[in-house]
Amino acid sequence: MTEPISIVTKDHENSSIEPSLVVISGGTACNSMVDVFQSLTPNVSYILGLSDNGGSTSEILRVFGGPGIGDIRSRLVRLIKIEENDYERIALRNLLSYRLPIEGSELDIKCEWLEVVEGTHRLWNGISSEKKEIIRGFLVNLQTEILKRAHKKFNFRNGSIGNFFLTGARIFFGSLESAIYIFFVITGINESTKVIPITNTNQNVSIAAELENGNIILGQCEISHPSSQQQQQQKEQKEQKENSRFTSENSCDPFGPVNYKSNLLFNKSEIKVLTRRIKRIYYINDYGQEMFPLPSVNPKVASSFYTKSTLIYSIGSLYTSIMPCLVLKGAGKAIIESTTLKRKILILNGYNDLETDGYIASDFVKAIINGCNSSLKLSGLWSKGYQSNKYISHMIFLDNSQINVDKLEIEKLGIECIETKGDIKDGKPVYNEDALKDVLNMIVL
Repeated sequence: MTEPISIVTKDHENSSIEPSLVVISGGTACNSMVDVFQSLTPNVSYILGLSDNGGSTSEILRVFGGPGIGDIRSRLVRLIKIEENDYERIALRNLLSYRLPIEGSELDIKCEWLEVVEGTHRLWNGISSEKKEIIRGFLVNLQTEILKRAHKKFNFRNGSIGNFFLTGARIFFGSLESAIYIFFVITGINESTKVIPITNTNQNVSIAAELENGNIILGQCEISHPSSQQQQQQKEQKEQKENSRFTSENSCDPFGPVNYKSNLLFNKSEIKVLTRRIKRIYYINDYGQEMFPLPSVNPKVASSFYTKSTLIYSIGSLYTSIMPCLVLKGAGKAIIESTTLKRKILILNGYNDLETDGYIASDFVKAIINGCNSSLKLSGLWSKGYQSNKYISHMIFLDNSQINVDKLEIEKLGIECIETKGDIKDGKPVYNEDALKDVLNMIVL
């Protein structure tokens, strides 16, 4: 029988404490690592941004506004633990991860949605009547709200049932955190595990990127997956005056220029390389204007920084997943001031994406440090005296990484670099779960 894990740290030589993690990440990329983190300890807080504006979240934002929940839903579904013969949880996961068809007639797709709402869809098979009626209640609530906004012509194509459930619950409670709690209760996710939105809000949350040439890109999807059409829009923005980037037509849009079009479906094959590197990420209001003052970080996020033993900057999109969680007021302050965070680990991506084209490892390190520093400025705690290893103590990277790892330069900053085994998936280097688990055990335990 396996003995329970206990550790002794230098600061607690006479006491055994359970390891605990706070993980800053986006949705899809980090999902591949969830099992590794959960194997170390169930005491994990996942911090996720709310600026997702692609896919079915895009349509929800267009019609209802509110925070982007796509990454939240993705992590919640991934945390549903399936044990042998646990048929109800399998059915719950299948339901809450299901997407309505992309192709087909609009009428057929809407009819399938109504089958789900009415409880006659095959996806309900295996779910107890009590849980079924709770979930249906929030889906019915969403459908009612859609009918109230019939003039907006909600598009169900590619719609995520999990997103619809969370939105129906959020609207009912007036709280995203309450909707997340209901998801936990219904699906039986370990109560020691938390999924925490980076800011506590019921309003729209949007980001923008300023490029090194001064161009501005509005919206997470537009930053991550810019098409040739979006790049033309960026060029037109640059040609306009700084204080009047948007036409009066866009400014009159009740949802503001950020959400004036839907990103329900986007073709990744159209993606073009950014014209310049990203200089910074910042938050914008419904009219595309930089927010002053910036929202404060969710108090529960700050609490996680002050109480967990290890901070992990996970793999994922650097500027649209990690940075939005670091630049908010209070984030950098909590990371610097925490007395419990003994390790702060950057898990380096295995390859560059569109946002980091041409980056080497130290560029990732510098971006994270700059993000935390910008947060410190907002908190009135700016000081050039902070060492880089106050933000990052370790960096884990792949032995087959496509990113140039300038190990010596990073070690000069006081950051320990640890290489681990990589696998190949779809032609790209990815982390081997067992190898990563061994490395994290060595650092964390």
